[in-house]
Amino acid sequence: MTDYDQKAMEEKWQKQWQELKIYHFDFNSTKKPYSIDVPPRYASGPLHAGHAVHYTHIDFAARYKRMQGYNVFFPLCFDVNGIPIEERVERQLNITRKDIDRHKFTKLCSEFAEKNIATMTHQFIRLGESMDPSIFYQTDAKYYRRITQISFIELFKKGHIYKGEFPVNWCPRCMTAMADAEVVYSDRTTKLNTIKFYFTKSPDEHLLKFHGIGRDKQGTYIEIATTRPEMLAACQIVAVHPTDERAAWLVGQTVKVPTVDKEVKIVEDDAVDPEFGTGLVMICTVGDKEDLNWVFKYKLPLEMSIDEEGKMTAITGKYKGLKIEDARKAVIQDMTQSGLLLKQEPLAQNVGVCWRCKTPVEFINAKQWFLKTIPFKQMVLDASNAMAWHPLFMKIRLEDWVGSLEWDWVISRQRYFATPIPLWECEKCEEVVLARQEDCYIDPTIDKPPVPTCPKCGGHLKGCEDVFDTWMDSSISPLYNTFWHRDEKRFKALYPMSLRAQAHDIIRTWAFYTILRCTLLTDEKPFESIMMGGFILSEDGTPMHASLGNVIDPLQVIDEYGTDAFRCYAASCALGEDNPFRRKDVVRGTKLLRKLWNVQQFIGNIVKEGKPSKPKKIQDIDQWILTKYSKLVKKCTQQMDVFDYSQAMKEIEYFLWHELADHYLEMIKGSLYSKENVESIRYTLYSVGLGILKLFAPFFPHITEEIFSTVYKGLEGDRSIHLSAWPQPILIDEEKEQAGESVKDYIAKVRAWKSEQGIALNAPIPALATYAPSEIITRLNTNGSIIFSTLRYPDDHRFIPGKPEIQETITAVEPVFAKLGPAFKTESNTIAQWIKTHQEQLITTLEKKGDMLLSEIPGLKAAKKEGLLKAGYIQVKREAGLKGKKGSTILSFDGFYVELERKKP
Repeated sequence: MTDYDQKAMEEKWQKQWQELKIYHFDFNSTKKPYSIDVPPRYASGPLHAGHAVHYTHIDFAARYKRMQGYNVFFPLCFDVNGIPIEERVERQLNITRKDIDRHKFTKLCSEFAEKNIATMTHQFIRLGESMDPSIFYQTDAKYYRRITQISFIELFKKGHIYKGEFPVNWCPRCMTAMADAEVVYSDRTTKLNTIKFYFTKSPDEHLLKFHGIGRDKQGTYIEIATTRPEMLAACQIVAVHPTDERAAWLVGQTVKVPTVDKEVKIVEDDAVDPEFGTGLVMICTVGDKEDLNWVFKYKLPLEMSIDEEGKMTAITGKYKGLKIEDARKAVIQDMTQSGLLLKQEPLAQNVGVCWRCKTPVEFINAKQWFLKTIPFKQMVLDASNAMAWHPLFMKIRLEDWVGSLEWDWVISRQRYFATPIPLWECEKCEEVVLARQEDCYIDPTIDKPPVPTCPKCGGHLKGCEDVFDTWMDSSISPLYNTFWHRDEKRFKALYPMSLRAQAHDIIRTWAFYTILRCTLLTDEKPFESIMMGGFILSEDGTPMHASLGNVIDPLQVIDEYGTDAFRCYAASCALGEDNPFRRKDVVRGTKLLRKLWNVQQFIGNIVKEGKPSKPKKIQDIDQWILTKYSKLVKKCTQQMDVFDYSQAMKEIEYFLWHELADHYLEMIKGSLYSKENVESIRYTLYSVGLGILKLFAPFFPHITEEIFSTVYKGLEGDRSIHLSAWPQPILIDEEKEQAGESVKDYIAKVRAWKSEQGIALNAPIPALATYAPSEIITRLNTNGSIIFSTLRYPDDHRFIPGKPEIQETITAVEPVFAKLGPAFKTESNTIAQWIKTHQEQLITTLEKKGDMLLSEIPGLKAAKKEGLLKAGYIQVKREAGLKGKKGSTILSFDGFYVELERKKP
């Protein structure tokens, strides 16, 4: 193997994989298909690190399933419809879609999207994603939009589609209707305005004693607090809670609406929050969902104070044509000047905004096309329960969303760049004429209807100018992928799809709408399993958005560290959880890749003579590592089956670094050239080396392919490691595993002691014997040759069952100059020298008497009758030794003892 050059290696294999077409789905294969419903990446801009991690998780599944023998359906695909692309084009060209011809605008959108598709396709290749370009699709293509239109026609014929005039969510910025699922909620601070509503007739005087009721020169008034004073013109009634002490006197009274010539009645209603504001609420058409419920309850007229462009309508009088915010300021100013505004207070508010542009959502009464949703809530839940959710708790989010639904799905949009709704309407009687399925794809703003005039009244047919909600396209991805209405044989083979992979933020849109529509059209769930990814946050933990300037370009990370290192970080991100981008995990990936390369290089040198056959006898330590490896394969397979990539990577990484590299390779190095065990070692190295490489293959496709092609390909015969079989357990022997663990722990502890002592790991040590419980001794004895060669023990080393009798003995005595110097001045050196040269005599005396008198040292002028040890003139070193035996030291480890020959002082 040559040196590890990640950049050259990645470029080489990315090119070869495309040329060899190894990731292409084979429609003629007899292998069981594994079909992945890939989230078509939205073509509004390049991938950031979050997208890259999400698609890499899906690639892990695709690569794993290929190695399991499946014919994997993993299409390269893009979502090329909808408002986000329109918005980008409008911003880039400084236009709005209404400034130019409809079809010229959609062409500009297509051109913009195509550039992003090219960029993202390159990014997917660099990321090592094994997507299949031979089954490529994009949702704005006629072949895809045809299926969207056919699915609509079938649902229409089943009676699930209708047109209705209804207040719908509306984005004034995007100027289109919105589904509930497209409304997200954002916290903001606004102002709560308390306003005077004057009674049309003076009420009883005693009402003035109640809170929220006052009197001035203009008359008696009630106080009402609102955050939307610009909507006063749409006020229809005022409500008070039945338990409010003022209710008995207020209900039935009439008040004047400020700023407009209008009178409304006061009613009582249980839905009023008596704790909010003044306890009275003005009900408008339509400020929010709660207003809408009251509108239906009291059958109120639907007067709109705000139009489709977010401007005030004619009913607001002089405020007509003002934008919402400007109108609010003008109304407040007028009420302040006229004395109608009592006070303003800051109020924390959670407001619904457009998921695309974050503009506050309004309600507009408009004719729209709807898909019935409410009647099929239980059907969606039943289909969801028939799927395997990963992680399981994500299913609760879908259930909560379904439980909260109150309205049908509005599927029409007042935009341009999307799939046209395939129908014409009679301008006279509003009869609907559907397109023929065989004619789809059609654009009713260009194409002629299937009949010349209205079949009901003979009137003129006008093509529908509305387009579909973009989720109408993306929610039929399982139908398009499986050749629904194109190839019945392929449809039966591929539907339901094996896996839907998506992010958790679109459970209530893509997941819900897909389950709804596909089940309605096929009477069967759309996929077997659903894998839910989380968000990748910026490094400081904040959401990653281009608008915040914290987006991380995955290609910059790859250029610095390599693709496989980036994929190592991706593997560390647990499924369904939000994870900050951690550069340290990418760096860790580079170290892991280097370790894998070095280990495989070592193995390659050992097995280069050819693929070793299984020997008749496999030595115990080899059976230990084979058992550890086989258990790893079983555990890793279970984790990969449930998409638990982070845990699988931890297990494989630990095995490589510790079980294989730190322990096994070190234990067998000394036996590599032993005729007795070399065949067992070569077989084990080859089996484990190839197996661990395959376990890493879904995560690190480039380095594993390089190693495989260099070391194993010629011996295995597979074109690519990614087309080879997923590893299987080789053997599991619990007894040999326990024995191997004992040997591993024993060797590791003695090697650690050698390192602490500064002894080279390949240096011999004078170990005389090992003492341990009989079971451990049996295991060590059986693996004696491995222990001897690894630790460099002498040949006469013995393994003795039991615990040795240990006693501490004095091994050396050292002078303490800090004490001797001040006490003896010039004679201190003489004393110290005597101590160093009379160690044996000094040690014998200390052991017999416990101390030695200073006067016993001959030739001292200042001889004193005091003990050297007691006075602190000497320091005694002791070591544990075998009782009754001199010249040895006992090292105590957890569970065993090693007797060493003691060095002479």
